[in-house]
Amino acid sequence: LLTNDDGIHAPGMAALRSAFRGRDRFVVAAPAGQRSAVGHSITIHHPIPCDRVRLADGGSGWAVDGTPADSVKLALAELIRPSPRFVLSGINFGANLATNVFYSGTVAAAMEGAFLGLPAFALSLCTRVNPRWADAAVIARRVVEEFTPFIEGTPVCLNVNIPNLPARSIRGVRFTHQARSPWADEFHRREDPRGRLYFWMDGDRTLSKRSGAAPVEMTDVEAVDQGYVSITPLRLTMTCEETFARLHPERNPRTTPPGNGRKPRHR
Repeated sequence: LLTNDDGIHAPGMAALRSAFRGRDRFVVAAPAGQRSAVGHSITIHHPIPCDRVRLADGGSGWAVDGTPADSVKLALAELIRPSPRFVLSGINFGANLATNVFYSGTVAAAMEGAFLGLPAFALSLCTRVNPRWADAAVIARRVVEEFTPFIEGTPVCLNVNIPNLPARSIRGVRFTHQARSPWADEFHRREDPRGRLYFWMDGDRTLSKRSGAAPVEMTDVEAVDQGYVSITPLRLTMTCEETFARLHPERNPRTTPPGNGRKPRHR
């Protein structure tokens, strides 16, 4: 299954289709239009129209008037038979590094595939100007072909970020931890002709590249900045095991369960 968050007619989707043409059978189900930065939202308060559309390369796909996660849910439940072997989401126009993964529709579509039991790749090209789609598609195909055997049959998402470089200039692949670089928000204040206040949101990631992992481990931000393809395995749960271990009474006798009449001891 090929999907994305930039829309079914986006150039990143066309590049991905071109890279895999003749190598495998694939089906496209993606948002009908631009749905970047919608995260893992789904549509529950109104119907989700789906149309079979013709693509620029002569193929066809399902244009879903919903979110990226909607597209994957519908594709696997209603639109595709038999079920696909894996999900490819992308190629996204822009990086999905560090905490950006929480906002990303590209990553959410891949994670939805993993939620539903399939291995998935989220593929992003790290630039906002002059994208090298053909080079990125070559790298994406190599990554998928090389690493699918390691995750086939496993519900996991590999978050792949590709530097905007000629394919021959890519230094290699690095398996990385997600950096903690937060998004530095910037709001542009405006007023419409009727006096109503509105804002344009802008910003960029901060320069911090820390992950919280051991210092020897490379982060996704560092890898891309150094010219490597970053591959970060993403898990399906968000439980903070470190905090859980501190709070759970069986693992930490100093912690008292609520409701026993005693206050937890603090240090």
